[in-house]
Amino acid sequence: MKKISLGLLVISALSACTHSAKDPDTTIVQQETPASRDDISKVTVADRHGDKMEIITNNTKNTVVVRLNGQTYELQKNLENPGFSTDDNQYQFIENKYEVTLLKKDVDMVLFHAKKDQPSKKIALQ
Repeated sequence: MKKISLGLLVISALSACTHSAKDPDTTIVQQETPASRDDISKVTVADRHGDKMEIITNNTKNTVVVRLNGQTYELQKNLENPGFSTDDNQYQFIENKYEVTLLKKDVDMVLFHAKKDQPSKKIALQ
């Protein structure tokens, strides 16, 4: 009789402790780091003298960061003229399909001018 009552006690104890260690009511919250949704491109252009200018364009915010000779210029889209200019309107950056120019406007000086690498033209075989 002692063996049967001991067996029932063990079985009832084991069946009472069948819950999982994880509480199903609690959820784990994972914080996601916000990914930058900006359209950013980075290009390095060299002129004929071997000087290099790094151009970082943010098309979403209409800004350009230009790095030349250890100087960094932050420019915004200019609504009056084509290209980008600084807040104090001393520098202007103009970029078209094949050329890049950085001007210092108050003294009419070109700080950097280079031609971009043009894609090689492909001729279709007939």
